[in-house]
Amino acid sequence: MVDKIILLSIGFMLTTVFGGILGFLLNRKLWKTQTEHTIYRASFDEGTKFLDELSALVGRRFFLLQRFLWAIQEQDTDKVENREKEYFECVKEWNSTYWRSRNKIRLLVSDIQASKFLDYEDDTAGENPKSLHYTFVIVHRTVMAFKSGAAKSKDAEPAVVRLNWTCSVFLEQLTSEFVRGAAALQLLHTPTSPGGAELAAARRFKSFDGDRTAGSREGTASHKLRFRRYRLWRFRSG
Repeated sequence: MVDKIILLSIGFMLTTVFGGILGFLLNRKLWKTQTEHTIYRASFDEGTKFLDELSALVGRRFFLLQRFLWAIQEQDTDKVENREKEYFECVKEWNSTYWRSRNKIRLLVSDIQASKFLDYEDDTAGENPKSLHYTFVIVHRTVMAFKSGAAKSKDAEPAVVRLNWTCSVFLEQLTSEFVRGAAALQLLHTPTSPGGAELAAARRFKSFDGDRTAGSREGTASHKLRFRRYRLWRFRSG
């Protein structure tokens, strides 16, 4: 009788312990699933909101630049002045947010798409940039040159048309990759390598340090001149 009571007690204890462990594991798995779903939902909502805002900003800057070009072609001084003012208000908004936009694309989509929006290598690419931001910069310069008489309509109009297609393709590819990530539940991209800004800065300052070490006055003066031109270009063109 005593043996049966002991066995029964042991069985009850084991059942309680294993039941508690099993319940803990099930609750932990349920919590993990719910947490992942919450993060997924928040990331998806944040991503769709960001894509909507970025698409609106890209479309607004292009549209205002196009209207500015049309006003220049019409040679209506008042209209040119008003359209230019509207356009530069958008340029200010663009310039104050493009770093944030690039970082969000890098986080929510991929490094590749982030560089398609803003590639720091394009800083030295001249008239053939690969990224959307610097393409806007080049077309901006062309339209401003047309306004000042340094370029012709046949130069500015095709550039704006190409920019239209560049914007459309960029936004379409960005959205497609975001949707693919959402379908695969991979809405938070974890960067595993240095970003474009870090790599570009490292190369730039390495060249500065090389000139300083060599003690080349000519090289230092050249870099100072380029830096002044760079600051002036940033201020004027966005």
